[in-house]
Formats: sequence, structure tokens, C-alpha cells
Amino acid sequence: MDRRRFLSTLSAAGAVGWSLTATPGWARALGGVFESPVPFIDSADIGPQGQACAVDDAATARHQAAWFPQSVASGDPKEQGIVLWTRLAPESEAAAGDAVVNWQIATDEEFSNVVLAGAARAGAAGDFTVKLAIAHSALSGFKTYYYRFILQGVASRTGRFKTLPSAEANPERLRLGYITCQDYGFGFYNALARVAEEDVDYVIHLGDYIYETVDAGFQQGGARPIGPLPSGNPTPADIDDYRYLYRSYRSDAELQRLHERFAMIAIWDDHEFGNDCHGNVPPDTDTGATTPRPALRQAANRAWSEYIPANTAFDADRPWNESIQIYRSFRFGQLAELIATDERLYRDGPPCGTDTVGERYATLGCRAREDADRTMLGHTQRDWFIDAVTRSPARWKLWANEVMLMQLKVGELFVNLDQWDGYPAERRHILSTLRDAGTTNLVALTGDLHTFTAGYLKTDFDDFFEYPVGVELMVGSVTSANLEDQIRAGLNLPSAPMPADRLGLRANKLEPAVRLANPHIRYWNSAAHGYAVLEMSEAALTCRYMAVDTIAAPDPGVRELATFRVMNSVPWLWKT
Repeated sequence: MDRRRFLSTLSAAGAVGWSLTATPGWARALGGVFESPVPFIDSADIGPQGQACAVDDAATARHQAAWFPQSVASGDPKEQGIVLWTRLAPESEAAAGDAVVNWQIATDEEFSNVVLAGAARAGAAGDFTVKLAIAHSALSGFKTYYYRFILQGVASRTGRFKTLPSAEANPERLRLGYITCQDYGFGFYNALARVAEEDVDYVIHLGDYIYETVDAGFQQGGARPIGPLPSGNPTPADIDDYRYLYRSYRSDAELQRLHERFAMIAIWDDHEFGNDCHGNVPPDTDTGATTPRPALRQAANRAWSEYIPANTAFDADRPWNESIQIYRSFRFGQLAELIATDERLYRDGPPCGTDTVGERYATLGCRAREDADRTMLGHTQRDWFIDAVTRSPARWKLWANEVMLMQLKVGELFVNLDQWDGYPAERRHILSTLRDAGTTNLVALTGDLHTFTAGYLKTDFDDFFEYPVGVELMVGSVTSANLEDQIRAGLNLPSAPMPADRLGLRANKLEPAVRLANPHIRYWNSAAHGYAVLEMSEAALTCRYMAVDTIAAPDPGVRELATFRVMNSVPWLWKT
């Protein structure tokens, strides 16, 4: 089949495609924009010289960057599957109207051994994004592959991903990088540059991939502010504003390189919609603290689905709380399982009110805080989560958790009821159920607070002698203002993870004050930005906290903050 005939056939058939081989497999477009499934390309056309995937040697890096401005990404790996992502530049000649883009997966960077290839359509309805969930027996477990997209002879930059081990496999070692909170306007992505150089198998993003606020007050002290949203508002008004933010963030070279190097497993937190959001309410917008915004929530859901390489389809015909489901799990053979939860879409609002000081933050609490019916996960997700953890045969049970699980007080004040401290009955129910089921090796990987923290999970945090149910390992932010940033610069950011400047503490007094009021916290550092690397074997889990030297300018400096080890079946943190 010549190239012109191939393109015209695809244009007419849309979703009707060809099987690559006789072996089972499928490829489908995600996001509710494209037809499903999308075609594999016949084996005669998939090689480096294949007509459908031919690459023009005259195409330059300038063409590459112009046609694929956000580069490529992969995510949600499976034993024989992956999600591939790219976006075409709508202003390019090739993307005029709807465009057909081809993709290849190979065992080598030169694409001399292409094992899978296919084609998909991109258009304005999906902001010219291409997001494909691919599964095929041509892919093997726990193996590295390379991929690229091709548009009229111009190839994107090459990405790579690693498939998951088979369910029966028992890898000797597993290494995960994990990150959170990357406010583009507040600093440079030096942490992402360093993660891209780490020898890890996959990267986990715990949320706040974008920040919704772009006004000058929010970005004070920032190194590279983002321009105004298309609507002119300080926070998004519609899908175009959210898409603009994702495009802006994904223009960063270090974020692109990280996506090119590793498959990412991502969840959202609040800023993908609005600060401290619950359900369809973003309390800190100018519409009122309790004003529902169902259309805006739906727009945020759709933009996340379009731009994040996750196996999460978006259904515009369903309401905002059903249009997408991001909670899901990943098995790394017998060694580990990652259970990722959504702690925003189904949660109740803050128990004591929405005022930032005295109700949500820096509060003595209130009677409603202990209401047994209050939920962060929603009953369906909570039952799913408990079942997933208790039934998991994996040695290490990892919880991709958005907000701090451990109790956090300064004196008698609860620091932040947007965290699990605002939902103590549900937290107690989950942890006690896991404890009673005999769950071992529970490790919560947490973001949100812009702070490196390590400590113990308990059903009663006020009981000093209670044996821990598990441990929590919270990573600091990539760039977002941490507590010391706020105190030293006098910043009163509208998205502060806690009002450090209102607690009456100097920066150097934070750690001892926090540790004194929270003996279950073993480590606390809110004066650094960076990332974490988790390494697991049968015998132990090790977490290494890494800090970059600065976020004020591009800089290669990085240092180790602390390293903790957890031995198999013993929920104690050993600082090494």
C-alpha cells in the first residue's frame, strides 16, 4: 500500500484498522475525542523504510520542535502495554484540519527492530493531542522499548519506556522516582533534570502538575512567570485556559526530557482544578468559597485527560464526578504494588469552614471533624482501596497518596484540615482495617505539603506507644514555595500548603516545633526542593531524599538530604 493510499484509507475508515500480526493486541485512543480502536499498521509498512512510517532525512531538529512542540510522553505501563502521548502544533501545515500521525515502538533507539506501529488522528477537538493506550503480545515484561511519532516524514524526539514485570515475576530490584508540586512560575525545574539522570524504572507524579493561578500576587518571587490566560482571568474560566496551562508547562525542556526518559504514573491533587478543591468546589476562586463549578470541574477533568499520559479515558457525556476515574493500581510482579487514589473528586468539604486561618488552617478543630460519615475517598473508592491493599500478594504495598496522612499539629493547633487531619474517622477506619487484616509493608508516598517528611502511620497518633501500621514518606516540592520560602520572603501565597507565616515561627524553629508536637514524625525538612528515589528488594525498602541547590536559575547542583531504610515486615524507619 503506498503512502497516499494508506492515508486516504485511514481518513475514510477512522477507527477500522489493520492487525500487525496474528498475535492478540489492541490500540485505542483515550480522552473521549477519537474513535476507538485505532489501527495497527501492516507489517510491510512498519520498518524504518516502511511507506507509512518513512522518515525524511532532510527534516531538522527545528522541524521536529515546530511540529511536536511538547515532545512525547509515556505512562501507565503494563506487562504488555503502554500509553503513548504527543501533541501536534496546530499552526503547522501538517496539522491543518485533522491530521494523521503514525507511531512506532522498537527495541532499539535506531528503530532497526520495530515491533509495533500504528496510526491515529489528531484535531482541534482534543487540542491536537494524541493519547493512545496500546496492548500487544509483541511487548515483553520488564523490558525497555523506544518509541516515536511521525508526521509527514518528520519524526518526533525519541522516548523510551519500560513495561511492568509479569504478575509472577520477582525482580531483584525495583527503583521508582517520585515528585510533586511543580509551580512553573516559582522556579526552574532543576529537580526534574536530576530525576531524568537517575537510574530508575518509572517515575510517579503525586499531583499539582500545573498550578491554576497566574496573577502577579501568586507568582511574587517567581523566576519565570506565565503569561495571562486566554480568558484574561487570574484563574481558569474554561477548557481553553486549562489547556493553555498544560501547553505552557509542557514547553519546559527539563519536563520534556523527563517524560522522554521514563514512563510516568500520575495522579492529580488540587491545583489541576483549584486550590484546596473538594468535588466541584474550588473554595479560593472569586466566585465564593462554597460555589459549585460543575462545568469548570468538567473542563479540568478533560484537560488532565488530554495532557497526562494515563490510561484514563474521559467521557463528556457523563457528569463531572463520573467523567473520569484516576484511581488505579500497578503490580510490579511479586515485589511491589502501587495503589493510586483520588483524594479530590469525591471528598467532602472542610469540616470547620473555609476561612484560611482558624478554620481550614491553624485551627483547634471542631466537632464536625470527627464525623464518622465524612469521607475523602468516597465509599466506593475507599472499599476498592482497602480491598486492593489487603488482597495484594506483593511484598511492598505502596500508596500513591496526595495529602499528608500523619497528624500534624503545632502546639494545640491542627496545621491543615485540607489534609487527612480533616477526615480522621475515615483515616482511622482505613488504617485499623488494614492492621486487623494483617497488612505488612504499607508505605504511603505523599506530596502536597512542599516538605520532606518521614514518619509513622497510626490509628491513634496521640498514643506514643502504639505500634505503627506503616510508614509515610513525603517528598518535597519540585519548585512550589515551601514553608521556609514563605517565612523568609514574607510571602502570603493563596495556595500555601500551610500558613507558616501565621504560626509565629521563625524558619529555623519549624522542625523542632513540629517534631515536639508530633512524635510520630521522624524527619522534617521544609527548606529544600527536590525529589525522592525509592529502591525495593525482598529484604528492604530504601528512600533517598535529594535536594537541588537552587530553583532561582538553571543549575546542576544536587545533594542528598537524608536516606531512610525500612526492613521487610518491620515498620520502622532507620536513617542511614
